[in-house]
Amino acid sequence: MDKKYELIKEGFNWPRVKALKDFTLITGEKVKKGDIGGCVVSEKCLSQEGNCWIMDNVFVEGKVSGNAVIQDYAKIYGEVSGNALVKDDTEVYGKVSGNAIVKDFAEVRENAIVTGNAVVQAYQYITFGTVTTDLLGTKDWIGALYAEFGIVPENGKITLYKRVWNTNNPNVFESVYNRKFIYEIGKEAIETDVDENVMNECTTGLHFATLEFINYYVGNSILECEIDLKDIITVQTGIVRARKCKVIRIYKGE
Repeated sequence: MDKKYELIKEGFNWPRVKALKDFTLITGEKVKKGDIGGCVVSEKCLSQEGNCWIMDNVFVEGKVSGNAVIQDYAKIYGEVSGNALVKDDTEVYGKVSGNAIVKDFAEVRENAIVTGNAVVQAYQYITFGTVTTDLLGTKDWIGALYAEFGIVPENGKITLYKRVWNTNNPNVFESVYNRKFIYEIGKEAIETDVDENVMNECTTGLHFATLEFINYYVGNSILECEIDLKDIITVQTGIVRARKCKVIRIYKGE
């Protein structure tokens, strides 16, 4: 088998790949003999077979094979194969294959699989199970909730948590970000000023997290809240952003 690339050293950095022949990528881009690609730990990280290639400032510690293309600042610690495209500032620790696209600032975590015609994007953290579609683009909140949190809704609802500030009333709490916005035990909290763009993660709306991540946020109380699937705007970065919720109780760590 003729090699399609060799490794070259650049200073004290990891070796880069250098093309030894011309070939065409699944993106339509042409690799020319002599082109310099991304960095690898060793030759085991990029297959000499197929038209797989790594470009730009990509770093691969895992394995890239098939016709997969890795671009920009992506980091691969897992496996990428098939006709997959991974680009932008993404990280892959799990497996990406098929015709999947992973882009923006998304992550595919260690035990997750992204395959088929999946699109993972816009700060999605795929952590559980197998993703085969564009969860955000299709607003598949059941799929997105499982992929990010391992949560399965019951009767069209989920339970998540939110940090808030106490008030003098033990049943009333203030929003961390807007002290005029009130949460009250047993009542609905409704935000009318919301960003409906599913691709925007840190913007207007009510934000909720699992107990695993709730301590990353400020506030001196934790509320247990019920969210209806129809009120979800997006699921990204370990957060559910919604239009409204029902406040169930104060969570006290039981």
